[in-house]
Formats: sequence, C-alpha cells, structure tokens
Amino acid sequence: MADYEQVWGEVDFYSDSKKIAAYLYRPKDWAPGDPPRPAICVLHGYSGMKDVYGMDVPQWLWEAGYFVLSHDYPGFGVSEGERGRHRPLEQAQSIYDGVTYLQTIDGVDPDRIGFYGSSYGGAHAIWCAAFDERVKVVVSAVMVSDGERWMEFVRRPHEWQEFKARVEEAERKRVLTGETTKIPLPEIMLTDPHTQMVLDDFHSKSARYNSEYDLESAAANMRYKPEWVAHRISPRPVLVIYAEKDNLVPPQEQLSCYAALGEPKKLVMLPDAQHYESYQFCDAEKHAIQKAEALEWFDKYL
Repeated sequence: MADYEQVWGEVDFYSDSKKIAAYLYRPKDWAPGDPPRPAICVLHGYSGMKDVYGMDVPQWLWEAGYFVLSHDYPGFGVSEGERGRHRPLEQAQSIYDGVTYLQTIDGVDPDRIGFYGSSYGGAHAIWCAAFDERVKVVVSAVMVSDGERWMEFVRRPHEWQEFKARVEEAERKRVLTGETTKIPLPEIMLTDPHTQMVLDDFHSKSARYNSEYDLESAAANMRYKPEWVAHRISPRPVLVIYAEKDNLVPPQEQLSCYAALGEPKKLVMLPDAQHYESYQFCDAEKHAIQKAEALEWFDKYL
C-alpha cells in the first residue's frame, strides 16, 4: 500500500507456504516519518472470516489510532488452503506469521503488538500469546479455553458419547484409508437457536462460507486446550470478557481460563448477553461495553 491516503486495504502474507489474505488498517492520522504506533491482530471465531461480521472491531480499533491486521485463517475466506479444514495449530501458525508481518509494516512499533480475539479467536489469543512473547497485551472475548470440555459441555451425556465414537471411527478410517469424513458445521459447533439464527442470517449469506468440516477438525479441537498454557502469559496483561447467557460457549470456559491466568488480569461480564450479542452487528449496546473495556485495556497497557 504505497498510497498512505488509503487507510485500509487488502494485503497478504505467507504461512506454511500458503498465501494468507488480510485487511491492514493504518491510522488515518499517521504519515511516513511519524513515530511508530502500536498494532493489534484481530482474530475471528471458529467459522468466521475477516469480512463476515469481522470488520467492526478493526474499524473501532483503527479509529482509536492503532494499526490493525485482520486475516482469514488458512482455508477460510480468500486465503489459500483446504476448505472445511479447521486445525487450531495451523491457524495459530498463521497468527504468529501475522505478527511477523505486522513487524515489517512502516509505522508499526514491533515491540507494541496486541491481540483481540473473539470466540475461537479468543482461544487463539490465549494460546498464541502464551508462546509468543512479542505479544504484549491480550483481550479475549467469549473464548473457548478447552476444546474437549467445550464440546462435551454443550451436549447431553449420551450425545457426547455418540459424537466421540463418530470422531474416533472417522479417525481410524482416515488413518487406514486416507479418506476423510465430512459433516455439517452445526454438528461440530453445536448450535443453540441464537447461534443458528446468526448462521442462517449472516454466515451462510457469504459465498465463501464453509458449511461442512471434516471430523478431524473435531479431533484437533479436542486436543486444543489454551487454558493449560494460560499461566505462561503473565506478567503480560489479559482482559477476559464473557456473555452471561452464552449457550454456544458457556461462561465456564472463560471463567476457568481466567482462574488459570496470572496477573495482571481483568474479568468483565456482558449482562444478559448471548454469544453473538457480544458482536456489534448483533447487539450494539452490549458490544459497546466490550468495546469500552477493550479500548481502556489497550490504552493502559499497549
């Protein structure tokens, strides 16, 4: 982006030899030669993309004076990679590479980079910050903190046993034959009525929406437990936000991870909110609480 009058635009970088598509937002009051500014990586959720209800957070972070990077994970949106494949560790690598990319941008202070993650992006914010000390500040909203516990918690006991058996059978088949088993997204990310409404009215409207995932995605999720490494982030500050009536990712996920974090940390509840009501497109009033808390956190520590 040679034209510095253009404050945001499409960019790309590489991760595991795949071209990763991203939006880069530059502060409109920054110009070449000005002192460097902090930057924030915005991390979207399990089936999200940078341009499907993923633009409001970069927008208000950019308006607050930050450089912001928001990218599509491998295989999502317009990034290269296999569709219907959700691998937390591959996504984590793209996040590390996104941090590296930000450090190459003129105007970004390479020592002042933060994470803002929501839902599964909140899981990545915890995991990646634990292993990447370049990240100085974390905001994690409505996060998954233990993939296996999350998938079990939203199912009745017999449903969980049946689902685990399906995953194990699919894993054996894949290992012996190389064939994958795909199922609809709501059978992995079990949906409540509120979440199904969001998928129907927003997600599925995009031509790039992945409606099916392989069951190896579920197996990989079961082995992804950011809470186990959350303590490694301290003394870097972490803000945890949860929705009081979240049925997609129950508050237990955020509260348990918060307990595992060291100081400094802060916990914020969005009263009477369901999962996607933490997003501006779904409930601007509840999201405003999250926005104010996040901006205060970044302003204080980044």
